[in-house]
Amino acid sequence: MSDKAKSPKSSKSSKAEKKEEAISPELLASFAEEARRRCDVIAAGLATETTDFETMRAEAHALRGTAGVVGLRRLAELAGLMESDLAEAKQTGLIRGGRAHQVADAAKALAEGAVAASEGKEEPPDVGRSLAQLFSA
Repeated sequence: MSDKAKSPKSSKSSKAEKKEEAISPELLASFAEEARRRCDVIAAGLATETTDFETMRAEAHALRGTAGVVGLRRLAELAGLMESDLAEAKQTGLIRGGRAHQVADAAKALAEGAVAASEGKEEPPDVGRSLAQLFSA
């Protein structure tokens, strides 16, 4: 019985070790490609002044989840703020004054942040700026 009692501990320990392992470069590169595609959809929608806020919100939502899974918390937070603005726009039918430009800038910063992470580089300063802008309103 003592062997059976130890098995769950071993399993938990193994899971904890896997969580602490670094995210593979291939996974980060895949996320960078995904981020570019999804951010391009958001930026194009905002540039053309589409009212399909649900599609853009869904893209931001997917980015938030994937960024969180790969451990890029600040990018996940940025995507969440974008998602929030786009969800509000879906409800009201328009983006609050000046926010479209900020969300577009945030999409660009998020994509650049994902590329930087995949290349092992520091987070671009625009990520922090975009977080501050979207938090402020």
